Amino acid sequence: MRINEIIKAFSDIGSNEARSEAYLTLEFLFGVGRAEAMTHYEREYDKAKIDAVIEKRKARIPLQYIFGEWYFMGKRFIVSEKCLIPRPDTEILVTKAIEKVKRQGRVADLCTGSGCIGLSLLTYRPDICDLTLVDISRDALSVAKENIALHRLEDRCNIAEGDATLDILEGMYDAVLSNPPYILSRDMDTLSDEVKKEPRIALDGGEDGLDIIRPIVYNSAPHINEGGYLMIEFGYDQEDSIRKLLTKAVDEGLYSEFELYHDYGGNIRMCVVKK
Repeated sequence: MRINEIIKAFSDIGSNEARSEAYLTLEFLFGVGRAEAMTHYEREYDKAKIDAVIEKRKARIPLQYIFGEWYFMGKRFIVSEKCLIPRPDTEILVTKAIEKVKRQGRVADLCTGSGCIGLSLLTYRPDICDLTLVDISRDALSVAKENIALHRLEDRCNIAEGDATLDILEGMYDAVLSNPPYILSRDMDTLSDEVKKEPRIALDGGEDGLDIIRPIVYNSAPHINEGGYLMIEFGYDQEDSIRKLLTKAVDEGLYSEFELYHDYGGNIRMCVVKK
């Protein structure tokens, strides 16, 4: 199959991003980048392999799960239906952590899933030598363990199974990071078929979307060192509720201040809260 035929095949099954999916498929299946594929547009690719991907996409299985891996912060991560798919907007959280976590800092990544947040931080900050990856899902932690091994970070991090709505942290940390479930329960049925393939436990944030975020804010405070940070990603439409929650936490003396940051689409999607 040629690239124009591959694009048409994705379009025919209803893909809204047929061109992008076609080029990604060539990259992951054959190691052919977009520029090379565009330059050599007459090149033929193995039809059987392309058809196998198309069939899975017909069932609305995300490309990330089909390939079993994805890129985040420029690094390759193993992914599966056991964990949330890494997304570009979450890279903003990691970027802020890279900027703010002090040297030799101790870090926890709550609701870690694939581990992409905490492990990306370690790869860009070799001076950080103590990371704890926490998730309630044993299946998700199995993927995180694979990624620890993939990036050869066994000597710098550990795994902990636990419920982020409880006081599960032990000792003190210089930063607590989290991309927790934050979608309102009533909105779960409105998600795309592809997103519905991801674990519900990693998406459903309860009635107001804050069932996991709220306890993380309060339970993390006693475990963050003075001058340390809590960094959380939240929903595109949750700015007001997050601002109220964090203002209350600051007023109660749990934290000293907070800042809110935009995602790539211009929505307020992340908070950095200072102890």
